[in-house]
Amino acid sequence: MVAPNAVFRRLKKTMSRMWFICFPLVWLALLPGCGKPRASFEEILATGIEDYEARRYADALAMFKHAKDLDRERPEPSYYVGLCYMGMADEHFKNDNLHAALRCCDQAVSAFDAAVGAFPGYSRSVQGKADALRLKGKHEAALEISSWAAKQSGGLSKMLILKGRQFAQNGDIDRAQLSFKQATSVEPNNAAAHAELGLFYMRCGNDAEAIKALRRANELDPGAPGVVAALARLGAVTDSVETAGEADDSNSMEPMPE
Repeated sequence: MVAPNAVFRRLKKTMSRMWFICFPLVWLALLPGCGKPRASFEEILATGIEDYEARRYADALAMFKHAKDLDRERPEPSYYVGLCYMGMADEHFKNDNLHAALRCCDQAVSAFDAAVGAFPGYSRSVQGKADALRLKGKHEAALEISSWAAKQSGGLSKMLILKGRQFAQNGDIDRAQLSFKQATSVEPNNAAAHAELGLFYMRCGNDAEAIKALRRANELDPGAPGVVAALARLGAVTDSVETAGEADDSNSMEPMPE
């Protein structure tokens, strides 16, 4: 017969061994993220696309960059990174932050190049790069118009233009539109005022009114920087506008007095 003390000692020894075996397993189970399945490439990409479609561009970029780290040979993450930067460029453009819009266009082009580098036959990235370059051209034309108009407008019209820009940046579109229209009313023959009105309509996505205002600016000053380019981006270049633009390339424009 085994003494009770011997049984107790054996039981204690067995429990001690089990503790050394189980303790590391319990500790690992308590670590953050341990035991949870890791998201797959497809799941992360799908989450990023969902964020992109909801215009949550910062969240989407984080997802796409994570997906890219998981599989650098797949072109889709870089492609969608490019789309995100194009969306961000449009937002900056609407907020009259043209320099930021141009930076985002450059980042979009780089992302599409990376997608093509990962998979040269990925035609969506080739088309995406072409779209990004067109968007960059539109923003470059807008920046050229904006810089020129700021120098050419007279006192009262310049003040109204500046007010319009401030209203637009604050999201007050109605008052911004009123200010830009007042600038053209105060100086109806000022090409810069009409160009600024056209630029405002471009930011709002009102292409018909943008074309109307930019054409008026071109009629008043065929050498107005960026106007012909902006009309071209809007698909509204006529033969007369093209002729005026070509004439401007060979003739220097004298600045109007401020």
